[in-house]
Amino acid sequence: MTDSGGSGARESAPGREFDLLVSERNGYYYHPFLREQPAGAQAQSFALRTLSELGRAPKTSLAPDRARSLRRQALQTSSLWGREWLVPLRRAGADEVLGIGDAVAVNGARSEGGWYVDSALGDDGDAARLGATWAALGVLDALGRLDDLPAADRASTVTWLRALAGKPRALDQSCALARSLHLLGEPVPGALTRIAAPRTDDFAALTADERATRLADTYSHVLIQEAAGKRPAVNRHVWEAVLRDGAATLSYEQLYQVVHVLKAAGSPASVFAPVLKRLDGERLDDGTVRDPDAYIGNPDASLFVQRLRAAAGWSRKDPGLLAALDREEKSGDISEEGAEQLNRAALRRVTAGGGTSERARRLCADPRVLPATVTEHNATPWQRTSLNCADAGAPVRDPDVGTWALDTPERVVAAATVAVGFADNRRLDAVPSWITADALRRWALDPGRFTSVYDYTLVARAYALRGGGLDAALREALGRGVTPYRGCPGLPDLYQVGGGDFACDLKTTWGVWSLDRQLDGAMRWLPSGSPRNGK
Repeated sequence: MTDSGGSGARESAPGREFDLLVSERNGYYYHPFLREQPAGAQAQSFALRTLSELGRAPKTSLAPDRARSLRRQALQTSSLWGREWLVPLRRAGADEVLGIGDAVAVNGARSEGGWYVDSALGDDGDAARLGATWAALGVLDALGRLDDLPAADRASTVTWLRALAGKPRALDQSCALARSLHLLGEPVPGALTRIAAPRTDDFAALTADERATRLADTYSHVLIQEAAGKRPAVNRHVWEAVLRDGAATLSYEQLYQVVHVLKAAGSPASVFAPVLKRLDGERLDDGTVRDPDAYIGNPDASLFVQRLRAAAGWSRKDPGLLAALDREEKSGDISEEGAEQLNRAALRRVTAGGGTSERARRLCADPRVLPATVTEHNATPWQRTSLNCADAGAPVRDPDVGTWALDTPERVVAAATVAVGFADNRRLDAVPSWITADALRRWALDPGRFTSVYDYTLVARAYALRGGGLDAALREALGRGVTPYRGCPGLPDLYQVGGGDFACDLKTTWGVWSLDRQLDGAMRWLPSGSPRNGK
């Protein structure tokens, strides 16, 4: 329900799949592997509830370690609500996340006064006790154990709830009270059902936080009416507009609340089409959903997007990206660490153009930022930093480079990294003489020796830079080592990490596209429409 500030209009050009990676949180691009990050137990719960609400009957096939992780996370957060979050996962087929032993644990959280105690809420006041009791009864009901509650215990809980019903209280407390009575098969007092629905005539004037509160209150009102067997009277047109505007960005909890409100209000099925489209797009192979809160962009990912645009021959004009940079720098909440300052300076220059900043010049001359001596152990940070210097337009001194045997994949990758680093700074003549095409050839022809596609592309790039030709043997090796790793859902032109990791990766894609550029597009790995693709 918040306004992210957006990122401004993106350039209308080829490569629109990058638009999928614009963070709603800060306007930067985010690394695509974050799209494979599963949401936590609470978010999973609301996403699966929403699918169920819309008639989808979702199913999951959680791996045992993933199921244990979700359960552990849920119970560490909340002993009772954590278990309640796991109910939709159990209904979707993940039986191991919640079992009969949990009914014993829930019953152990019951107090002599009739209420339940959740360690996350404490036992101080009606709000905590009502919330914990609603969660506990819901878990027992889901496990089919609510009827096992001894009559005396049930009576004491009902007596306690009824004693609270006559006093005015916040809507969320009244909701917990009404739902608890409903779960126990008791009528909901008229005093609760007479609570008016939250107003909506002032909705346009509310702040983002006030709108979120109004939604939560409306959801509570709807649950109270449903518990009493009544149809809630809410202004569905206002909430349909909220769903229309926020279907792609609302949190999973808020999405569920809006959907439940609108279903109760009788909205037609067409209203929910954007919700199903979003959730279908967010589901992972095991039936769970991704974590949209992980989609936080940063200058590093954004700089790789700009490098990919350059590799493909596309414009790097991006007003939204400049706006994100400006917002972060004006906020004052930015790192003063040298490498991160250089990253932002490089990003600004490749996006906005202009000269080299004095700050970038100082950073690229600082041996604490850019190593003055390169070994097999620091070749990667040297290459990444020198690439940032090149993007920032800052000159760099040639480092002293040690020597090492090219007898292991790790050492070969380190040597290839050195060669690529010099080439990307237009200092190909400075590549150490001991890094030769002859020494690299057997490695370039054996992609299976490397744990990632990116490492292999470095070796192949270095081999080509040192004069290795694209003969039939190399073409066949490249076809095995790179081509099968193209594409992820929604990202058809990006490349996967490899080595058992199927997530797409900007750095890997940059390695692949850069290699194809060196080969004049011979491998056709660059996207369609790129100037060098197939030429």
